[in-house]
Amino acid sequence: MHPRHQRVESAILEELAFILRDDVSDPELEGVRLTNIALSADGKVARVHFAVPRGRPRSAVERAFVRATGFLRARLAEGVDLKRTPELRFVYESEIDPGAEDPEREGG
Repeated sequence: MHPRHQRVESAILEELAFILRDDVSDPELEGVRLTNIALSADGKVARVHFAVPRGRPRSAVERAFVRATGFLRARLAEGVDLKRTPELRFVYESEIDPGAEDPEREGG
């Protein structure tokens, strides 16, 4: 994979995690962790992998992502300088222990 492609993936994941943590008010998305991103070769689609807190219905989180996609994409366009902002597709990956420390947070 091209190093620039990896940098773009990393920038998108970092920005989306920031937006999700600080700007999204949907309680269904609280505690959800973004784990990985796979950007298509043409940059048009980003598959964003996520983990849900144990016990939270996966379907509720998926519906919340559907509701928030437009907002997330608009904020991503503001935060990351890209030729085009990719379509976001959210992919369930796993459950996480809600008490587990989030590696994205600094100092808790």
